[in-house]
Amino acid sequence: MDFRLLGAVEAWTRGRQVDLGPRQQRLVLAVLALKANQLVPVDRLVDLMWPDTPPRTARHAVHVRVSRLRAVLARARTDRGAVEIVTHGQTYVLRANPMCVDAHRFRALVAGARAEFDDVAKATLLRRALDMWHGPPLADVATPLTDQLCRGLEEARLAALEEWLDAELRLGRHGAVIAELTDWAVQHPYRQRLLAQLMLALYRAGRAPDALDVYRLARGRLVDEFGLDPQPELQELEKAILCADPALQLVPTGRQPGPPPRFTAPRRQPRRRPRDHPIDDPPAGYAAVRRTR
Repeated sequence: MDFRLLGAVEAWTRGRQVDLGPRQQRLVLAVLALKANQLVPVDRLVDLMWPDTPPRTARHAVHVRVSRLRAVLARARTDRGAVEIVTHGQTYVLRANPMCVDAHRFRALVAGARAEFDDVAKATLLRRALDMWHGPPLADVATPLTDQLCRGLEEARLAALEEWLDAELRLGRHGAVIAELTDWAVQHPYRQRLLAQLMLALYRAGRAPDALDVYRLARGRLVDEFGLDPQPELQELEKAILCADPALQLVPTGRQPGPPPRFTAPRRQPRRRPRDHPIDDPPAGYAAVRRTR
């Protein structure tokens, strides 16, 4: 059985979608699948299902939904005992191979990509992982509390995206990633690693004015909204583009470079927290600019 959480909550078996029932029932399964083989307290499920004021019958309602999910899984599964919901006191656990859940397969693919030294292999694995996403996690059952539950998963997606882009830039595929990179930079305008990657891709594609425009808009937004300058590395990238620094050109190695330098802390504290935290690592090729200075 295949459980899909990276988008709408679904279950598939033998190429057929399984009817998981109403929204709250799908939510219970999604939480159990995210925590596959881990104990989930009934009270935690109550909080996620009724974020504001749970009814007096909330715990009973959870038990009913779990009972119905057990029946659904029993009808759908092909191997007896392969996937089941087990009760332990006041907790439930979904007994299953974690690799039958797309969220866990995603993390496994990303871990495999990070162990690769060849950028072609790294980019291929990361692209496979990213293509598993079909929208926000638990998209059709989300509540404010499930958004918090999935925040780490969303961050893992963005980190994998940035690592994929770095590999693509090292492979000289800057032209092929500009459109997708632009969309992501619009969605996450405070994520400076994405902005730096977009600037570098545009510059290498012969679009230096557009790269500088990305910086100008980013700086204006940070100054106006938070009283912050861009990170020093982003400022140096702008200067390198202005002087056409040869270090920005592609180094055709196709291999993973050594660890990039870490970003330093901002010079001023923001007046309020931005939606995306400042990034830690500069884009592929940027470390070379640092070494020439």
